[in-house]
Amino acid sequence: MATLHNKFGAIIQDGIVEGQRFALSSDLWRYASTSTHCDLLITMKFSDDDVENKTSVMWLVQQMREHEPNLRIEVRFHRLNSCYAIYLTADYKSLLKGAELCHIKKAIKSKFGGGMRDFSFEEAQFFAGVEGKNTFLSPMERTIIVKQMVDMMRAGKGGLSLKLPRRTITFTEGIAIVPRLISMNVVQNVSALHNTEYLKHLQQKWVASLGEQPIDQVKDYFGTEIAMYFAWLGHMTTALWFPSLLGILMWFLGGFKYKNNPGDKQDLYQLISDICFVLFAFFNCIWSTIYLEWWKRVQAELAFKWGTYDATQDSYLQDPRPAFAGDYLAPNPVSGRMEPFYPAWKHTVVRYVITYPITCLCVVGMFVAMLAIFTVQDLADFYFGESFFFHWICYLPMIVYALMIVISDKIYRRLALVLNDWENYRTDDEYEDFLITKIVLFQFVTAFGSLFYIAFVLRDMKRLQETLATLLITRQVTQNIMETVVPFMIEKLKLSSLTYKMTRSMSDGTLRRHVENVRNKRQSSVEQEEEMSPKRSPIGSFFSLGSPTEGELRERKKHDDGKLETNDMKQLRTLSSIFREDFSLKTERLPLPEFKPSNDSNPELTQAELESVMSVYARPLDDFLEMFIQFGYVLLFSPAFPLAAVCALINNLIEIRVDAFKLCNTVQRPFGRRVKDIGAWQKAMELLGILGVIVNCALIGQSGLVQRIWPDLSWGGQILIVVVLEHVILASKMIIDILVPDVPHWVRIETAKQEHFRREAFKRESRLLSHTQTPSSDQLQSSNNQQEPTTPDAASRFNRLDQINRSKRRSITPMVRLSSFTRKPRNEDNCID
Repeated sequence: MATLHNKFGAIIQDGIVEGQRFALSSDLWRYASTSTHCDLLITMKFSDDDVENKTSVMWLVQQMREHEPNLRIEVRFHRLNSCYAIYLTADYKSLLKGAELCHIKKAIKSKFGGGMRDFSFEEAQFFAGVEGKNTFLSPMERTIIVKQMVDMMRAGKGGLSLKLPRRTITFTEGIAIVPRLISMNVVQNVSALHNTEYLKHLQQKWVASLGEQPIDQVKDYFGTEIAMYFAWLGHMTTALWFPSLLGILMWFLGGFKYKNNPGDKQDLYQLISDICFVLFAFFNCIWSTIYLEWWKRVQAELAFKWGTYDATQDSYLQDPRPAFAGDYLAPNPVSGRMEPFYPAWKHTVVRYVITYPITCLCVVGMFVAMLAIFTVQDLADFYFGESFFFHWICYLPMIVYALMIVISDKIYRRLALVLNDWENYRTDDEYEDFLITKIVLFQFVTAFGSLFYIAFVLRDMKRLQETLATLLITRQVTQNIMETVVPFMIEKLKLSSLTYKMTRSMSDGTLRRHVENVRNKRQSSVEQEEEMSPKRSPIGSFFSLGSPTEGELRERKKHDDGKLETNDMKQLRTLSSIFREDFSLKTERLPLPEFKPSNDSNPELTQAELESVMSVYARPLDDFLEMFIQFGYVLLFSPAFPLAAVCALINNLIEIRVDAFKLCNTVQRPFGRRVKDIGAWQKAMELLGILGVIVNCALIGQSGLVQRIWPDLSWGGQILIVVVLEHVILASKMIIDILVPDVPHWVRIETAKQEHFRREAFKRESRLLSHTQTPSSDQLQSSNNQQEPTTPDAASRFNRLDQINRSKRRSITPMVRLSSFTRKPRNEDNCID
C-alpha cells in the first residue's frame, strides 16, 4: 500500500512539474518576435523524411526562380512545427506589372481626366501617387499581386515532375504548380502575414468599440469582399430595428393568442391578435423589399467609393482560377494568352448527370429523414407521453434530429466541394456561385424543414411559435460559441502544445532562463518602439510589418522630410529612379538551402511561425450563410413569433464583434478579393423575399383567421382571399422595385462625369498625336528654328508627345512565357524603364 501511495504521489508530482513547464513554455509564443517584411508566406508540409523536406522546398524555389526571377526568396526553418517556409517579396516594378494583371483600380491624375481606372503599367505616369512606392499599393494589394504571380506558375510544355524519396508528383502541361502541391500535401498553405501594429489599432476601433464600424479601414486591411460583408451585416442590423420595435409593440398589444381549432368562438382578444398577425405579416413583406432595395443603393455607393463599381468583367477577361484543370492549352479567344481549356460539353455532362442528381437526392433524403423523425416523435409522444418511467424516450427523436443536422451538414459540405471541383469551373465567381447554390438548398431544408412541417402539416401555430423561438435562440448562441470561443481556445492550446514539444529537450532551469530572456527582450523592444515613435499613428505604420528596422526608420524620415518639398521637386523623381532603389534596404537573408539550424538550444518564435499554424479563413461564405438563415427565420415565420426580429437584432450586435474578433485573432489573414456587391447572396435574399410573401399569406390562411372573420365562407373562398392578398403584396414589391433605382442618382452622375473626362482627355491626346504624325511645313520650319520649348506649357506638351510617341511593351503573365507560346520580339524600351 505504501508503494502504491508513493507511485501515485510521484505521478501527481510529475504532472504538476509538467504542467508548470507547459505553462512556462507557452510564454514563448506570447512574446514572439515580429517578422521581417514579406508579401507572401508559403509554408511547407512537415514530413518525417528530412530529405523529402529539403528536396521539395528546393524544387519549389527553383521553379519560382524560373517563372518569376524578380521575386526575392528567403527560406527559413520554423521550429514550432518543424517545417520550412518560403518568404516572398516583390520589387516595385514587378508589383506594378502585376497590378495590371490583377485589374487593380487606381486614381487617375486630374489633368488626365480623374476618376478610377484599371492600372496600366505602360501608362503608369498617368496615375496619381505612383511615385510613392510605399503608399501607392496597399499591403493587401501587394499580397494579392504576389499571390497571383505564384498561382500563375504553371507547368510548361512537356510537363514537370517532382521526384521525392517515396513518391513522384507529376505536373501535366498547363497545371498550376502550387495548388497541385497543396492537394498533394507538399505545401501546407499560402498565407499573408498580419500587421500587428495596425491590427491592434483596428481591434480597438472595431472589436472593442460599440460605435460605428471603421469599414474603410477594414477594406484597406482585409479587402473589399470582407468589408462588403461587414457593411451588409451592419446594414441588416440597422434595418432590424424597425421590425423589432413593431414586434415588441404587437407582442404586448396582441399577445398573439393562437387557437388551433378555427371553429372556436371569436372574442375581442383573439380579434386583436388576428389583426396584429395580418399587419405584421404584411409589414414583413414590405419591409424586406425596402431593405433589399435600400441595400442595393448602399452597396453601389460603397463600390463606387472603393473603385469596384465596374469590377464585374466577362469571364474571358478574367484569369482562370489556380485549381482550374484543362485538357490542353489553347489561346484565350479574347486576349490570345495560352491557358488551360476545358470543353463546354464536359461541364454539361458532369452538371446534369452527376452533380444535380446527387444534390437533389441529398436534399430529398434529408427531407424524408426529417419527416420520419417527426413521425417517430409523434408516436413517442402518443405512447410514452404520460409514462413516468419511459417519458425520456420522447426526447430521443429530437436529439437524433439535432445530431443528424450537425453530421449531415459537415458531410454535405465536403460533398458539395467535391462536386464543385468535378464541375471544374474556370473562374472564382462561377465556382463560388454554384457552391453557394448547392449549400443553400441543403441548409434551407435543415433550417426551415421542421417549421414548414409544423406550420402546414401539423397546423399547430402554438408549437410553431415555440419551435421558432427555440431554433433561433439556440442556433445563435451555439454558433457564436462555436465560431469564436472554441476556435480561440483550441488555437491557443495548440500553440502551447507545440511550444511544449519544442522545449522538451531543455532542462527546467534552462527553460526558465530562456523564457525570461525572451520576455525581457520583447518588452525592451516594445519600449524602444514607443520611445522612437511616440506620436506616430498606427495608420502611418500600415505599410510596414513588424518592428521598424534602421532602413525603415530612414525611409520614414525621408518621407517626413519629403513633405517640405515643393510639387516641382517631387516631379523630378522619376519612376526609373524609384525602380533602381528597390531592395536597397536589405533584411537578414538566409542562404539557400537553409536547412535545420544546428544550434537550436534556445529557440525563439516569430510571428510568421504562429500564423502559419492558424486555421485558414478563405471567404465569408459561412458568415453569409448564417445571416441568410437568420433573415429567413425573421421573414418567413416571425408573424408566429414577433420577437424573432428582436433576437436577431441582439445577435447581430454581438455577431459584428464576434466575426471581427475571429478575423483579428483566430485565423490567418485572408486574401482580399475585389467585389462590387455581395454576389449570389443578393439573388438568394431576393428569392427568399418572394418566398416570404407566399409563406406569410399561407400562414394567414392556415391560422384560421379568415374562417374566424367569415365563418360561412367556403374553403375555395378562403383560398381565393389568400391568393388575392398574396398578389397584392407581390404587386407592391414590384412597384417598390420599379420606383426605387438600384443605383443612386449621384453615383450615375459621377460615373458619367468620369467617362466624359476620359473621352475629352482621349480627344486631346488624339489631336496631339495626329498633329505630331502629320506636321505642316510651318511646323517643320518652326521646329528647325526652335531647338527646345520656351514656355513651361510647351515643355509639358513636348514631354507628353514624347511619351505618346514611344512604343509600349505590355506586361505579360508567366503563362505567356511558356515555351508553347511564341510572340514576336520587340526591341523598343518601355516608356518608364
